[in-house]
Amino acid sequence: MKKIHLFVVMLFLSTAAFLTSCQKDEVLNPEPTINFKGGSTYTSSDVTIKAGEAITVGVNAAQNADTKSKLKTFTVVLTQNNTPVTLINNTLDENQEAVYSQDFEITFPNVGEVSLVARITDADGKYAEVSFKVTVEQAGVAVKKKTNVEFGSFNDAIGSFYATTNETVYTISGAANNQALVDIIFFKGATNGNTLAAPDDTDAATIDEFNLDTWTTKKKTRFIKVSMTAAQFDAIGSVYSFPEFTEASALSKANQLAAGNVIYFKTEAGKRGYAKVIDLYLKGDKAKFDFIVEQ
Repeated sequence: MKKIHLFVVMLFLSTAAFLTSCQKDEVLNPEPTINFKGGSTYTSSDVTIKAGEAITVGVNAAQNADTKSKLKTFTVVLTQNNTPVTLINNTLDENQEAVYSQDFEITFPNVGEVSLVARITDADGKYAEVSFKVTVEQAGVAVKKKTNVEFGSFNDAIGSFYATTNETVYTISGAANNQALVDIIFFKGATNGNTLAAPDDTDAATIDEFNLDTWTTKKKTRFIKVSMTAAQFDAIGSVYSFPEFTEASALSKANQLAAGNVIYFKTEAGKRGYAKVIDLYLKGDKAKFDFIVEQ
């Protein structure tokens, strides 16, 4: 009996082993694969950009090597302020069921932190995803605004010379002692009318009372009349994206000014700014301006 019992046990074990070997091995990781493309032309990890800028993202995906389950859908979801938005939702065709690749460009107009998640899903409902964060900062540069800057004539107590760095109006004597600071001169002439000029402007030099012929430092500020309205000027906040300053279109003065005009200027130091005409008084060579200048 003992030998028979042993034989039965051995037969049972061999049968169990045979049945086990016939079963399909379970795949521990049945998901498809997905990765961001690398290289200098792609963004594939956390990044900080300016509002309005775009990034290029590329993905490579493949079906699971063991299950061979066909790739079915590809999605890209952007989440900002806990609000998800589906940017891409593609159903893949038969040519993309094994391997899938795509590039796409995204522009981010709004300031804040955005999560980007790319997901590939197969026919079995298994999926894989990759992600990174985009921090979107305010575009432009910090600017400062000085309002109601008054200018006078050469014989007024109010000065005719302006320094954008310290936002100070100087009289003739004060300007002569601060030549390295003065960027802008105001004058009213028979030919030029109400004018903003650079210290190196030839017409400004004809005003004998300014004594510019004695100056050893004359800043080369340049001016362009632009179509910006007074309302657009007023809408500029603490950060602003200045347009390109076209040197070829710039002059050493902006003349024949009228109330509401906006003048785009660039100082010798490279700081860009706007001057808006607030008031050109009917009596006397006086004027009032608002200034916005790059910090």
